[in-house]
Amino acid sequence: MIDAVLLFGLMNVAFEFVLLCMVKPRTRLRVLGSKAATHAMHIVFLMVNLMIHWGTLIGTMSAVLAFISSLFTVFIAQRLFGTVVGTTYTTGLIRYSAQELR
Repeated sequence: MIDAVLLFGLMNVAFEFVLLCMVKPRTRLRVLGSKAATHAMHIVFLMVNLMIHWGTLIGTMSAVLAFISSLFTVFIAQRLFGTVVGTTYTTGLIRYSAQELR
């Protein structure tokens, strides 16, 4: 039972990270720099997973783990890509040029 929950949590991390990687760098950095946008992402992932898995104990545990893994995924993405808050660009491990951020 717990292995299914952990596997689903790992799949959610991969899915959310791939979705973040698909967004243009400028939009991605603005989303990662906005508390409201990151909180909205967490809530959306929780609600979607609860809607999919409602009614079973494993499903509810998986939805909660998806929420917790969403917190972890956004934290890692902020450290990897960086953030933009207002006009301040905080670099991450991957750095973008001015042309990429236009």
